[in-house]
Amino acid sequence: MKKYILLSVIFFSAIFSIQAQETIELNQAISTALRNNTGVSNLEKSLEIQRLTTSTARGNLYPDLSLSASWFRNNTFSEGTVRFINGTPTTIPKQNSWINSFNIGLNGSVVLFNGLANYEEITLSEANEVSVRIDLEREKYDIAYRVVNSFFDVLKKEKIVLQNEENLTDSKRQLESIREFMNFGKRTMADVYRQDVQVAQDELSLERSKNNMRKSKVDLLLAMNTDLNKEISVSENNISSNLSEGELRTVLEKNSNTEVLLNKALQKRYDYKASLQSVRINQVQLNIDRKNLYFPTVTASTNYNLNSARIENLQDSRSFNFGLTVSYPIFQGFSLSNRRQTSELLIRQRQDDVRQLEQQIRSDIKKSYLDIETQYKQIEILNRNIVSAEQDKLLSEENYRIGLGTLLEVQTATTKLNTLKIDLINSYYDFLLAEKKINYFTGELSY
Repeated sequence: MKKYILLSVIFFSAIFSIQAQETIELNQAISTALRNNTGVSNLEKSLEIQRLTTSTARGNLYPDLSLSASWFRNNTFSEGTVRFINGTPTTIPKQNSWINSFNIGLNGSVVLFNGLANYEEITLSEANEVSVRIDLEREKYDIAYRVVNSFFDVLKKEKIVLQNEENLTDSKRQLESIREFMNFGKRTMADVYRQDVQVAQDELSLERSKNNMRKSKVDLLLAMNTDLNKEISVSENNISSNLSEGELRTVLEKNSNTEVLLNKALQKRYDYKASLQSVRINQVQLNIDRKNLYFPTVTASTNYNLNSARIENLQDSRSFNFGLTVSYPIFQGFSLSNRRQTSELLIRQRQDDVRQLEQQIRSDIKKSYLDIETQYKQIEILNRNIVSAEQDKLLSEENYRIGLGTLLEVQTATTKLNTLKIDLINSYYDFLLAEKKINYFTGELSY
């Protein structure tokens, strides 16, 4: 009965563990990362703020209009005195009077002309809005690339675990064969011990690979900015992870023309767009500084006031005026001139940054192609070596079975084959990541 209960607990625990584990696809992982990332959230808020700033800049074209109302109660007090007026004494009686003052005013003003600098302010605000939008898309793009890296790393580590499990199964099978040989007197206990040590080493390799896989999943959860204690597995749906050698060569050839890739990058990369937009912003700022330096400001203003000591008599006393004000900066301590020169220098700095970024992009693409080319060659070489290693393993096992070889030869051939297969897994997924890296550097990473 106790045994039945124990088995039931283990069974239902296993079912619960499977149900609790969440299977995640690449697009789902990226969506989660974009949804949870605080940098994206902050940039979205910054974009909303900049939109309000643009709206304010447009509103500055319209007249300012304000309504004011006031009420004052004034007290005048005098104890009374005698004053001499033309030599005649005059008695001024004691006074204690209260006087109300009611006022209602309507004031308005509008800038009629300032060299169109007010229109340039709108252009500047719109350019800043575009800049924030580019920064937002760039942040999303970088997050997607980090998730892709972490996701493919998990896939690679899972494949390594499967390979180590296969190797351990083969090692245990070999141990059972040696024990059977020993029972028939064809092998000694020493071979059993040696193979048992090999099994233990393979078990250790498996545990290490499982640990690396678990850590890679933590890295993926961190990139997704989600609960690090969540149990997940990754899915290869929508991922071309079983490419033939011909398909790998096609990918290599597609990315061989680095100048074509550079032109794509200059059209699509968000960091390059941000650099160009920075130049644009400083050019608009320079236009504003020039207009403020060389053109006068013409402002129209108007005022309408009602004033009375009694609120019911407000219409009895009123005033209305309007006019124009022209102001021109003659000398401002060189501040306007210095501001203009600063804007010109900033433009040249940003243009230098753009040229430097072009060189950096060209370098990134070139090195990424070299990486994908190297991984392709490694895959090609490893596939040939694996064919040879598989034959060496079969030959060593057959020689050992008929007594012409040693167990050490079998173990060496098995270890070599397992190492080559793991190297092939690493090279294959490194090739896929190198392709994603080129896509990232050319601005064509889809997410």
